[in-house]
Amino acid sequence: MQYRWDEIDQLATILEAEASGCAVDTARARDLAHRLMEVCPDIAGTMRRVIERYAQQTAAVAA
Repeated sequence: MQYRWDEIDQLATILEAEASGCAVDTARARDLAHRLMEVCPDIAGTMRRVIERYAQQTAAVAA
């Protein structure tokens, strides 16, 4: 299993920024989570949660 540490770090930075109350690029977070889910199946469950979270936020903004 080859982890994509750069992508994991990018997603962690986005999640940390959001937790601090900063606006984040939700599309980028979703894209990173999708990519990580594909290349790191052992963390797919967690990535699915990230994808679902940002999909809900995007839907709420669009409404």
